[in-house]
Amino acid sequence: MSTALTWSLSAADIKRRTDELISKARKVYDDVAALSDEQCNFRTVVEPLARMDSWWAVETSNLTFPQHVNTNKDVRDAAVEANKALDEFEIEQSMREDLYTSILATKKKGESVDPESARLLEFLERDFRRNGLALPKEQRDELKKLKQRLADICTEYGQTLAEDKTEVTFTKEELDGLPEDFFEGRKKVDVDGTEKYVVTMKYPDVLPIMRMAKREQTRKVLDLANGRKCQSNIALLEEAVRIRAQIAKMLGYENHAAFKLEIKMAKDLRTTETFLKELMESLKPYGEKEKARLLELKKSETAGQYDGRLNSWDYQYYNRLLLERDYAINNEEIKQYFSLSSVTEKMLRLYESIMGIKVTESKPETTWHPDVKFYTITDAETNELVGQFYLDLHPREGKYTHAAVFPLQPSCEMPDGKRQHPIAAMVANFSAPTPSQPSLLKHDEVVTFFHELGHVVHELASKTKWTRFAGTRVEGDFVEAPSQMLENWCWDRETLPLLSSHHATGAPLPESLITSLINSKTVNAALFNLRQLFFGWFDYQIHTVSPEDAKNVDTTALWTRLRNQVTLIDVPQDAPETEKTWGHAAFGHMMGGYDAGYYGYLYSQVFSADMFYSRFKKNPLDAKIGKEYRKKVLQPGASHDGRKLVEDFLGREVRREAFLVNLGLMKEEDLVEA
Repeated sequence: MSTALTWSLSAADIKRRTDELISKARKVYDDVAALSDEQCNFRTVVEPLARMDSWWAVETSNLTFPQHVNTNKDVRDAAVEANKALDEFEIEQSMREDLYTSILATKKKGESVDPESARLLEFLERDFRRNGLALPKEQRDELKKLKQRLADICTEYGQTLAEDKTEVTFTKEELDGLPEDFFEGRKKVDVDGTEKYVVTMKYPDVLPIMRMAKREQTRKVLDLANGRKCQSNIALLEEAVRIRAQIAKMLGYENHAAFKLEIKMAKDLRTTETFLKELMESLKPYGEKEKARLLELKKSETAGQYDGRLNSWDYQYYNRLLLERDYAINNEEIKQYFSLSSVTEKMLRLYESIMGIKVTESKPETTWHPDVKFYTITDAETNELVGQFYLDLHPREGKYTHAAVFPLQPSCEMPDGKRQHPIAAMVANFSAPTPSQPSLLKHDEVVTFFHELGHVVHELASKTKWTRFAGTRVEGDFVEAPSQMLENWCWDRETLPLLSSHHATGAPLPESLITSLINSKTVNAALFNLRQLFFGWFDYQIHTVSPEDAKNVDTTALWTRLRNQVTLIDVPQDAPETEKTWGHAAFGHMMGGYDAGYYGYLYSQVFSADMFYSRFKKNPLDAKIGKEYRKKVLQPGASHDGRKLVEDFLGREVRREAFLVNLGLMKEEDLVEA
């Protein structure tokens, strides 16, 4: 189980090894490019590039992953610079005409190879074509410069977000409504002789206040501070929009979205726009009713101070009150049953029983922080190694601010016929334990945890021949489907007792609370999904502009207008300067690979819901179906199109009805049997 991954590199090591990696890779590219047409075939052209993909991925992880997790800022900065250098090199190589010539010569030979190898050659040729190799040299040179600048600003945007140090301070009175564990170990400062608590913009600080702080002014101050961070990122996003539009036009596409969608399941603009608009129209009437219900609650709570508006700092608070009043949902009570250590153990046991695997905690050769844990997965029947993964679950200064899974070492066949086992890392920001109690998760955090572990299993379960198709390297509008499907276990009457255990007594979640949770699943689901649609529609709008219109794009005005129109949250168009916000400056998806792809979070639910309701709903713990799912959906990785994997598992074409049930727009009993 040896690996070339290492987490002890200094800033100087990263700089040196980046240069060495580029030199090593350049030689492979040069050797392939130097072949004559007669010398070009699958063995001499495709195999060297595919083998390189494997060791390039591992060493790139060593050099760039530290930017997200390392505790040393110098190392994080060096990893950011390595990221830029490697991006620049990859862009340069992806636009080499001599390499493209070798690939075309290989394709022309028409050799008989296995289906996955044939797909690899097809994808290599497609990638070079989409990189502009059919353009004249002068335009290719311009395209290369544009791509390199785009890569740099995406990295800079992410670094600004990760390094953000925005803070606000509140007295304990201003934080009335927060539980005592919120204050334990929290940094305090003296402000003009008054003791105040420091609140950062990280999730474990923001979410409890937005949900529980009784004083509207406290929630408003925090909401505005969170919405006004990273202002310098606005210019970077708008430059990215201009560059993407320019590149798309050069390549002969209508716009950037058309370029990106060509290789997704949705395929084209019409399909994507129709999906978003129809879903918006379906959800809005339900959203209006949900909003009216929340406003009624606000009116009863605020007496003579009622303003008739559902502000952005109101939603989480009144949503919580509604759940407590009408559904007996008390998140402070529920979280007592979900300590992080217990949930981790129970989730892993659940994955074992469903997927036919065995998960054991292991000792890693190196790690980047003492809190990080490391696990090994083996096949329960054969004891064959499946893969390994890290869990890094608590916030730190400079750490990646969201929850995500990072593939570190891909699964693939090695030249000697043995398999390189995959390794991944899940990074999250769950609250840390306090002196008086363990880290406790809200139910929605449990769902997030289960979702991200789904990505881990997807990454590790794949058994592809080539790195190119390993794990989660599937279409962007399919990649969320396997994890979204698994979220359903967090709402299931049979599995919730298996996931829960009171941190003091060990008792599982009571039946009454389980019933309340299940009944609350689609409460305000329309407003929640309209928010997701807002993100997707904003993304679609900025990436369907022409190069001419992109020159004058005002993303802040668009963000504010669409937020008002789509989410149904009351966002004033004429807010004073001190209350204007720019959430798109912290919309990392737009600069992290989800550009023209955010719709995929909703689009993939069509597939995830159909899989769950058709195969798992009747018996979520059916190991036979779980193993079939692992074999047919996860194991092939990207060696087949996502739609084909799902249809093989379902035994039929995908249907939309289960998706509508998940959104609360259709009753489960109206589903047609598969």
